[in-house]
Amino acid sequence: MSRGLEVSAAYARLTLQAELLPVDRLLRGTGLSEDDLASEEFFPWQSLAQMYRNVADEVEDNAWGPRLGAQLNVAAHGPLGFAALSAPTLGEALEVMGTLYPVRLNTIHIQTELNRNRFYVYLEDLTNDGEYFRWISEVILKVLETMINSILGHPVSKNSIVAFAHLAPQGAVDIENAYDSSVVFGAERCSLSIPSSWCELPSPLYDEAVYRANVIRCREVIANREQQHSAVAAVRNILNNHFDRMLLANTPPSAPPTLERAAESLHMTSRTLIRRLLSEGSSYKEILQDIRQTRAEALLRDARYPVNDVAELLGYREPANFTRAFKRWTGLSPAVWRRQR
Repeated sequence: MSRGLEVSAAYARLTLQAELLPVDRLLRGTGLSEDDLASEEFFPWQSLAQMYRNVADEVEDNAWGPRLGAQLNVAAHGPLGFAALSAPTLGEALEVMGTLYPVRLNTIHIQTELNRNRFYVYLEDLTNDGEYFRWISEVILKVLETMINSILGHPVSKNSIVAFAHLAPQGAVDIENAYDSSVVFGAERCSLSIPSSWCELPSPLYDEAVYRANVIRCREVIANREQQHSAVAAVRNILNNHFDRMLLANTPPSAPPTLERAAESLHMTSRTLIRRLLSEGSSYKEILQDIRQTRAEALLRDARYPVNDVAELLGYREPANFTRAFKRWTGLSPAVWRRQR
């Protein structure tokens, strides 16, 4: 059983504050009151869809979606926003948004991909409501563009491309003018893309402690909402937070939690955890290996970490063991892989 599709009440509260419509007309048909929005953390996505539908029916501004996205500041995204803006580089900021977004909503699936000379952030609808996806994608892609502007220190150029899968709607010119990026309609997939070289640009807002602390907080929020349904999500959270704490505290590296320690922290026996992971088509060893590979590649991209330090941070007692594992994952030694990047 998976977590139901829902959105953060913070987004609805910000929509109210944007004053697109009087409160009674904005909340018409949602089944929500202002008190509900003030007291709840999440609510079913259909209520936000109805709010957007009310706006679309009554507001003459064709570009209300991107304009709303521009008003969703860092605080609106909570730890997700703070983690993204304090990340080391623009690329890592986008990766944060692309992996930790369920801390705010799970009505879409976000995927990041480096394809030739461009870096893509893809959005995929999980609701089967085409109207809602159009509106929420307009908002989210503007949020991403605004974040990129903050890190660059100036508006993006037309080398940044916002692409929508739907055909150009009425008032498409207004929507195009609401973005600094080039805007394309009728694309194969909904996305925002930038030149891959931009990913290496350092963020002037980088703060290691703030970054790691908020990434950990995001994972804890996601885990609290998902781990009762998914043992894989729970174990990934435990392991990822272990490695983040190693980097945050700058303490001597220690071995990652064992399966037994993970089971204990989840208040179950080792046999129960093994059985639950198996039912999801996974195992503790597979999850640890996947996270180690992802972490290894991220650390090797950072010139601050010698290969031997990367091995220690990932819990390998001997650098040679790390080298063998990395060759198994990528076909290259860590040193050669780093040089090629």
